[in-house]
Amino acid sequence: MGALQIVGVHGIRQGASATTEALSKSWQESVDDGLACSGLAEVAGPVGLTVPSYQGVYPKTATRYMRLGPDAARAADDVPVDAAEEAFILEALAAYAPSAVAKEQDSPTAGRTLGAGRLTPRILRRAQAVDRVAGKGVTDRLLWLVREAHGYLRHEETAAAVRALIREALVTTGARMVIAHSLGTVVFYDMLTRGEVPSAADGGPGVASLITCGSPLGWLAVRKGVHTAGSPLSVPAGVEWTNLYAANDPVSKGRGLSHLAVGVTDVRVDNGKLNAHDVHRYLDKPAIAEGIGKARRH
Repeated sequence: MGALQIVGVHGIRQGASATTEALSKSWQESVDDGLACSGLAEVAGPVGLTVPSYQGVYPKTATRYMRLGPDAARAADDVPVDAAEEAFILEALAAYAPSAVAKEQDSPTAGRTLGAGRLTPRILRRAQAVDRVAGKGVTDRLLWLVREAHGYLRHEETAAAVRALIREALVTTGARMVIAHSLGTVVFYDMLTRGEVPSAADGGPGVASLITCGSPLGWLAVRKGVHTAGSPLSVPAGVEWTNLYAANDPVSKGRGLSHLAVGVTDVRVDNGKLNAHDVHRYLDKPAIAEGIGKARRH
């Protein structure tokens, strides 16, 4: 029995300093652990996981630099927030905590450290307002996602290059199953809606099983970039879509996607309270193992 081939689509935060080989190895280890713990390893059989890194084609945003060490962080001053990105961030944070906007104060931004010198006073004031509503430090964990999402949604050449790398991995491996995490869920959903996922030999969907984890597709500002307003999120016929979300994941805000999408099965998982958005806390869950077992049977 040959290995079931799976392509993983990472979020930019995890891929900021990792190679395809390193990402694939770390995801594989977590999935293997989940299969072993669930007792489904024998049913699923061998699994081959490929996670193409797209760090080489991604724009150098301030948040990406901040994760790569002090020397790189200093270079982030060369990539300030422009007017378009500021508007995107303000809209995203407002949608995340609507009541925060009404409580936003035109007050000094002293005391904020994230992005000092890189984020605008308006963003910092809104971040403070969101923290007052959602909890201290919440925006410190969200702003990296919002900036990276803007980097994908508003830079067409970058987005096309990212999608091309994922498509190449699908073609090379012949994988019919995809596991996507965080911004990776946006990337792959975008590929599906554009018809960029390669078809199977029989003309059917090339990817028959999709598992999304910690998806920001619930964010209006993100959804607007990859989806037609006024209609629910959906995937092509023949694609089985399972979405994992965790109660303490700040990205999904502890909610699934079934209120916004048709044909999706939401699965609530427990990732603990700290680092609930971490990809490895999702990958070892029984729902992943069960999805792999089902994909093998099909």
